[in-house]
Amino acid sequence: MEYSAGFTSEGWFQQEIEYTLDQLHKGFRRKEIRSKVIEDNVFLLRSESAISKRFQMVYRRAKTLYPTLSEYYFNGTNSDQKVLLLYSFLKCYRYAYENFYELIVYRYQHRNGTLQVSDMSFYMEEKEQQSEKIANWHIATKRKINSTLLLFYRESGMIELLEDEYKVSPLHVSQALKQFAEEQDVLLKAIITLKAGS
Repeated sequence: MEYSAGFTSEGWFQQEIEYTLDQLHKGFRRKEIRSKVIEDNVFLLRSESAISKRFQMVYRRAKTLYPTLSEYYFNGTNSDQKVLLLYSFLKCYRYAYENFYELIVYRYQHRNGTLQVSDMSFYMEEKEQQSEKIANWHIATKRKINSTLLLFYRESGMIELLEDEYKVSPLHVSQALKQFAEEQDVLLKAIITLKAGS
């Protein structure tokens, strides 16, 4: 997977992903769902191009959950849903995926589970040394990437702001999702436990 700064316009998009998963469950194909979304302005956006752009992101993330994980999404707890929305985001973007493992999991295991906003910038600087593509991202893009990542970590409940730093915590999910993650999905297990490896 290539590095992409494309997730600067990503959002939590819970309702949009739920709608798309529901349509997939009903047997509709990508093209049919896209047509419905545009015709009925399901995402409540002003222009067809904005709807198309949002749909592309939402569909891509929904496909990481469909069919297997969508059952856990619809039958699970609110916490299960949050974990799966974070999972769908991390599955789609290499930088986000690596940031989760190399910064969040590392911080939880080795740095008393605390994270400061400056850690995001330092991490970005490290990645710039490894990738010319990242080094060439505009400064405003880099800021937006860091704020998008923090948004996802906050929304999922993985980090919580306490005074001037974030506390990183494992996520509480249903036993069913936890068991599935243990047996079937390394990334999902890491998101739930904040531990890398087996």
